[in-house]
Amino acid sequence: MTRYFTPVKWLGGIAAVSFAVAALFAGVITGMVDEATRGSVLFNALPFFFAFVGVLLLFILLIVLVAMRFNGRIPARTYKSVERLIIAGILFGTVCLFNPWHFVPYRYGFLLLLVSTLSFILWSHVLPPRTDYDETLPPFTATQHAIGAALGIAVAVLLAISAITVNAPQAPYGIRERVWNSYDEARRAQIAEEATRSFTQVELPFLVLFNAFPGLGIYLIAREVASTARRKRSVVKPAPAGAAGD
Repeated sequence: MTRYFTPVKWLGGIAAVSFAVAALFAGVITGMVDEATRGSVLFNALPFFFAFVGVLLLFILLIVLVAMRFNGRIPARTYKSVERLIIAGILFGTVCLFNPWHFVPYRYGFLLLLVSTLSFILWSHVLPPRTDYDETLPPFTATQHAIGAALGIAVAVLLAISAITVNAPQAPYGIRERVWNSYDEARRAQIAEEATRSFTQVELPFLVLFNAFPGLGIYLIAREVASTARRKRSVVKPAPAGAAGD
């Protein structure tokens, strides 16, 4: 654990100082300067700059810690599968972002593209073991596939339920409150029905599809973890009965 202390101390410490300076500018220093200074572009840009530096340093710290922990420990069969999944997320997010048919894919496509791009940057700093290492590994068993699938489906379902709950249409369904209050009950019911139908037919399938990406990632990683745990158990076998007296 001591090897992680140096990057945490420097990168994490500088990030903490950056966030503190940003908060200081946004709160204390703003009330200590005159109105002309508060209205200057540079003064207003400084809190954002320090906050951005703090976020960037935390992401770099995450990359360093993940690389230190997992370099040479993730077999190429899982490493490449996760890499392909991330690339698929980037491509699919890009298609959704520039689609000319509906606004819903655009909304979620940007988030998928952002997360996939950051994940690719992170994953590209993790090195798989030597190329012939996979030849020494046994193939995945049906049990390991089942464990990975169960965990992946559970994560995808939980994320999808959370996203559906948060994004489910609610009154006044994007209409101004004053306009909504001027409608009669029949008009309100019609708007609610249209919003619910649009959500069910368009937005809900996209939410399920988008949350399938992290579910697939969990499946790939969980089956490898199960395989690794089985190999470790097979290496450390208990001594046969009576061996101590021989």
